[in-house]
Amino acid sequence: MRVLDRRREALVERERALLGRLSDFLVGFGAPGEDVEIPRRALSDLEELFLLVIVGEFNSGKSAFVNALLGADVSREGVTPTTDKITLLRHADEPEERERRDGVLERGYPNEFLREVAIVDTPGTNAIIRHHEELSRGFVPRSDLVIFVTSADRPLTESERGYLELVRDWGKKILLVVNKADLLGEEEKVEQVRSFVEEGLRSALGLSPPIFFVSSLLARRGKDATSAMERDALLGVSGFGDLEAYVHDLLDEEGRVRLKLQSPLGPVEELARRYRGAVQERLNLLEDDFRTSENVEAQLALYVEDMERDFEARLAEIENIVLKMGERGDAWLEENIRLLNVRELFREEKVRRRFEREVVADTEKLIDERVDELVDWMVERNYRQWRTVVEYVERRRNARYDEEMIGEV
Repeated sequence: MRVLDRRREALVERERALLGRLSDFLVGFGAPGEDVEIPRRALSDLEELFLLVIVGEFNSGKSAFVNALLGADVSREGVTPTTDKITLLRHADEPEERERRDGVLERGYPNEFLREVAIVDTPGTNAIIRHHEELSRGFVPRSDLVIFVTSADRPLTESERGYLELVRDWGKKILLVVNKADLLGEEEKVEQVRSFVEEGLRSALGLSPPIFFVSSLLARRGKDATSAMERDALLGVSGFGDLEAYVHDLLDEEGRVRLKLQSPLGPVEELARRYRGAVQERLNLLEDDFRTSENVEAQLALYVEDMERDFEARLAEIENIVLKMGERGDAWLEENIRLLNVRELFREEKVRRRFEREVVADTEKLIDERVDELVDWMVERNYRQWRTVVEYVERRRNARYDEEMIGEV
């Protein structure tokens, strides 16, 4: 059954469009698959039943709380963390259960509350099997309401604070239930625990959720009682009446729709916060790379100027060799083309050898040497310049890496 109705279709369509744009951005940004899945999952969850997630440490009485809330033994109690599973409770005409591929135990039960609300009972924030805890955390971004169950004999432990911080960061609506309140006995002890929990939530996490002290055990007995007097007495001392009245008022049709539409906003804001920082980091990186590129281009421009100037000087040496050969040739012709030497000029082979010896001389050798020197000089200068650029870029990269490491610490 859909929680949404036509009156809110325009708002829903806008929310769908925003979630779709966020998903496309994350894909284009190269975000991890689990982050890309969050807005996609939120899109499909908009069409699903209201999702109530029950979290807390193992042995805090979460399953007993669920059974008391539903008034039936739907969730198993007293199991160990090693055999416990995440349980998804849905409405069904007959009791049924199946294990999904992701390890979640889906259980159907004929209960009126489950017609409009699906309940997730998690193994616990201190679950021994890490996979259980990871799956539990995976349900938090999808939840429409989180009921956090802590035990009156050890309220708000360190692991519970850490889990509550996760729920807070995802921007989820939280109700805090202090279970096993019957163990406290006197009202003075109840108030001491209440003050401890309120102060811990406020100072450490900046949270002020509604807090309810209940005894799931007494509430369950009251709902099973055969006489009205016994039922009322047990429910009265269990503290469950105030909690149920609050939950039923909160989860009326209007309330469910409001929370359902608000549900994706927390994960989206968390993703936006994280990726806003990631985008800024990439922009800073691009700006830094742009400045590095400008510096490299400036260095290369100076290098080209120096190379052109030095190349002209080295080319002039080669031109000077050719020029000297030309001067010797002019002198040789002037000296040898005389009437007295005309007959000598007809001795072609002799004249050629004399011309090569006296004019050409070692010109070819000198030019080859200068060209070889020029090539070696250009290769060496280019290599040195390449090493300079590489070392400069490497220094910039290492400096940026050190800054990031310092920032992480």
